[in-house]
Amino acid sequence: MTATAEQGAPAARSPSLLERYLALPPPYRIAARWVLILGCATVAFWDSVLSAAHVASVGSVGGYIWVVPGAAALAAVGVARRNRTELPIHDRQTDIIVGTMGLVLALLIKAVLLQRFSLYFYLLRLDLVAMWLFVLSSAIVLFGLRPVMRFRHVWALLFMVFPLPYYLSVVFLGGGKFAAGASAMIIAAVATGVAVRTTVRRGVIGSLYAWLVGFTVLLIIALFFEDAPMLVYQEIPVLTAIAAVGIFMYLQSRRGQPKLVFSRKVEPLAADQVWLPVPFVVLVAIVLATIPLPPDANATVITHSAPGALVSGRPLTPAPGWQVTDQHTYEGMSRFYAEDAVLLRQRMTAEDGDPRFDKHARPRTVVVDSIVSRRPITFDTYPGRVIYDMTHARISEARGVDLGHGVTGQLLSVVDDNLLITWNSLRFAWGTDEIAQRITVFAVDNHDPDAPFPEPTTTMVSTLRTMFTLLFRGNAVLDERTPTFKDAELLTEFGRGLVAAQFESVQGHR
Repeated sequence: MTATAEQGAPAARSPSLLERYLALPPPYRIAARWVLILGCATVAFWDSVLSAAHVASVGSVGGYIWVVPGAAALAAVGVARRNRTELPIHDRQTDIIVGTMGLVLALLIKAVLLQRFSLYFYLLRLDLVAMWLFVLSSAIVLFGLRPVMRFRHVWALLFMVFPLPYYLSVVFLGGGKFAAGASAMIIAAVATGVAVRTTVRRGVIGSLYAWLVGFTVLLIIALFFEDAPMLVYQEIPVLTAIAAVGIFMYLQSRRGQPKLVFSRKVEPLAADQVWLPVPFVVLVAIVLATIPLPPDANATVITHSAPGALVSGRPLTPAPGWQVTDQHTYEGMSRFYAEDAVLLRQRMTAEDGDPRFDKHARPRTVVVDSIVSRRPITFDTYPGRVIYDMTHARISEARGVDLGHGVTGQLLSVVDDNLLITWNSLRFAWGTDEIAQRITVFAVDNHDPDAPFPEPTTTMVSTLRTMFTLLFRGNAVLDERTPTFKDAELLTEFGRGLVAAQFESVQGHR
């Protein structure tokens, strides 16, 4: 009788994935949600991650962005150690509404705003801002608004991946590795203050300690490891300061008490109903992954065929039939284009007039600006519009032109509504990933000897004005949709002669 009853009993049902997830302790459930969020973010912004890795590998100032996640993680440990003060109550409707708004905004930033500011891609890195917003919004959806608000200072710290304020600080301090490391100390001060802050006074003291420790490490690197990579100047002092000050203040506050990493238990998750929002987060990640980064239509094309060694400040040999009538050096370009960078301006005038380029056959004058940089990626980080005041200028898309010897140039048409003048420019660059030279040739439609040419500047004030104009008024006011290349033939002919003259000059000195 007993055997028959046992044979008729139904087999035990294996628990479903949801049941097994709900049976996990809170730490494992938290980890599972973060794996989902970070996995979706990696898929959605994989091209941005690769771009950021490339920027750091070539020694760009923009490599500092890899310091921010590490600093935020250390700060988050300090916040997590404190007792939870918010009530374990979650209005899931509010969480979903706020999180959805953030996810949609991340889509708009990558799909619309990033394309609008494509010329300033490396200067603004709006793709990383969209990534930050995606992770923040996903956390709101999967954890709730209250837990996210408890870490609000950490999220504010993560927003430092928006690089423009950091670049402005580096430029203000004079550029170079030491300036890049000193500017990164802001991250160390903020992260340490957030990590140790149980009171405002304690947070301020922690920040001051971080400044002291960070600058001490930075000075040691500058004095004894001067040739260290840019990322060493940016990362080692910051992370050392946060970790050292955090550990010191933790041990100081726990004197005579047990030294535990977490002195409180992990509270249960109040936001349990997360399975419905998960498909939406995954869907947004897939859509974001299909949106490409802006094309490098106006990026500087570096031809790997430089004529000999590149030396900063060395004059260019004029093209045949042209002579140098004026020469001037603009200092302060090291703020943008690495150490020892200077802009050399040469005014070159044709020896004879040509009716093709002037109806009265007057000799034409062009201006040639050349910069040599040991970090060529800075040519794209700080495009020509940054160092020339073009707040009121409309610029066309670049048009490729062959200049011979394997060199490719880019023609642009510029209309300055302030000066009521139009000019064409020819830009090309040559060199390697370690050192390169960018050459820009200007020809204005005013053929008088005193015709105005765009003047270089060592500040970014005009650039900020241009970006605000672009943000509020759109591309139409800054893009030239119907360009006129009046001097395209002149610049192409001059450019080919200038390129040939550099190679002949090098061969003549051998």
